[in-house]
Amino acid sequence: MQGEGAAAEIAAAIADLNRFPGIDVIIVARGGGSIEDLWAFNEEVVARAIAASRLPVISAVGHEVDVTIADLVADLRAPTPSAAAELVVNSKAQIIADCTSLERRLTQALQHSLARSLPVWRS
Repeated sequence: MQGEGAAAEIAAAIADLNRFPGIDVIIVARGGGSIEDLWAFNEEVVARAIAASRLPVISAVGHEVDVTIADLVADLRAPTPSAAAELVVNSKAQIIADCTSLERRLTQALQHSLARSLPVWRS
């Protein structure tokens, strides 16, 4: 986002995201550009929206050398938008490992529950 009105739109989006259930983190991101392109992230309204957020905010505005006020107010600064995404999303290998572990635990719980609920037959 850039241009007139961008800062108000960014601040409104941050406020809106804070009202949705199930959101764990907000990434405020924009790829690189000139200082004019990134200026909305230096506006007070954006800084205040980030500071007021009940959700943690990761700022990833511009590229590694770019620094905005949003970066300074956020809970965490990532050097690029891609790096921010990598911080909050598990790797495919980790997700597979987690699913495998959950599957094993579910199978064990079902087996235990079945063993407790079946009558014992005596001959």
